[in-house]
Amino acid sequence: MADEPVLTICVPSRNRQLYFRQTIDALLANGRDDVQFVFADNSDDPSIMNAFMAAKAGDRRVTYLPSGDRVYPMMENWERAVAAARGCYVTVIGDDDYADPDLAAFLLNLERNLGPVDALTWSGFNYNWPVEGEHPLPLKLDLAARVTRFDKRDLMARAFRWEGSLHVPLCGNSVYHGAISRTLLLKIRDHFGGRFFEFPTIDYENAFKVILTGQHFYHVSRPFSVPGVCPLSNSAATRTVVAEDASVIRFNQDLGRDINDDPWLSDTPFRAGHGVTATIFVIQHWLCRKYGFPHAGYEENLVRAMVINCENFRDRASFDTLSARYRATLAAWHEGRYLPLFEPRFTPAPQVQPAARQLLWTGVGKDGHLHFAEDAADTKTPGDLFSVLGGLLVPADEIDVNLPS
Repeated sequence: MADEPVLTICVPSRNRQLYFRQTIDALLANGRDDVQFVFADNSDDPSIMNAFMAAKAGDRRVTYLPSGDRVYPMMENWERAVAAARGCYVTVIGDDDYADPDLAAFLLNLERNLGPVDALTWSGFNYNWPVEGEHPLPLKLDLAARVTRFDKRDLMARAFRWEGSLHVPLCGNSVYHGAISRTLLLKIRDHFGGRFFEFPTIDYENAFKVILTGQHFYHVSRPFSVPGVCPLSNSAATRTVVAEDASVIRFNQDLGRDINDDPWLSDTPFRAGHGVTATIFVIQHWLCRKYGFPHAGYEENLVRAMVINCENFRDRASFDTLSARYRATLAAWHEGRYLPLFEPRFTPAPQVQPAARQLLWTGVGKDGHLHFAEDAADTKTPGDLFSVLGGLLVPADEIDVNLPS
């Protein structure tokens, strides 16, 4: 492996060794020698991963960071993983995810033809790890590989003015399931507090800093990673407000403090953990207050995003709880000026009778997307599924990077 690989794939982990080991095996099955893998364990029992990684010691591509003499907050585990990266580009995935090491070939091609690349995002799909008694879900992917250049002004509007948002801004550009140049990451570290990550909601904090600091943003419709959802995933544990609240308590215990106590948040009634939309806004408020960025023109779009956040809950208790929180917050915000815009409508989930598994349709639709089931070809991990689909995707080094004039 070269001293400066093209790509570093970082995988921080905590107490999910069953999934972590399978993810490592899937990544290392790719033989590219211009990729570095940083595996950062942070488990209560270090011996499990230490024994597993001992067999990988001969792979020069691997940088293994074992558990320390204390449990690291998630933000600190990510920090040490990215600090160990030597690649020209860096991506971070979860221990139940998968990233395609051939991303390195596409990044080289993109840079060679279009010049500097600060951030690359891609399309994709989530994958639910098999759980006994639960049926696989239908998935689809774009078989094309269209490259798009993003205008920074548009990204700023989507990120900070919440233009076109759903319950969260549609801006991407995070190191989490995205590729960020290490040069830009080092610039962010030097400019923002001497750290890669300062706010515990790591993915959005990083995305906002990337958009503020970078200049050259690209997207490709071909997937280069698969976010996984195992039974222990954070996303699997936040399907009701009660579950979200329990997750926030665990998160604060892990962090060792409540981020809402930060003095930079003293002039806003919004609180991290009181709804996803509120949490994302709190990151922006904290960032802009701490570093002196002006932040305005988002207010009505933000309220609309809160409405969507409430309406995403299809159980009445979660809908009512979150709606009440947002109403109280909006009443205290700008003297209640935006409260009349907040009118969420509850829609109960449809009643679905338990049924035997139905065969999901597989094929290419009129939109050019391939439709398939999560367990296509009896796959049982994100890496397995990506391997099966790989023969249908445009090879990474053959993607046409010529942009429309």
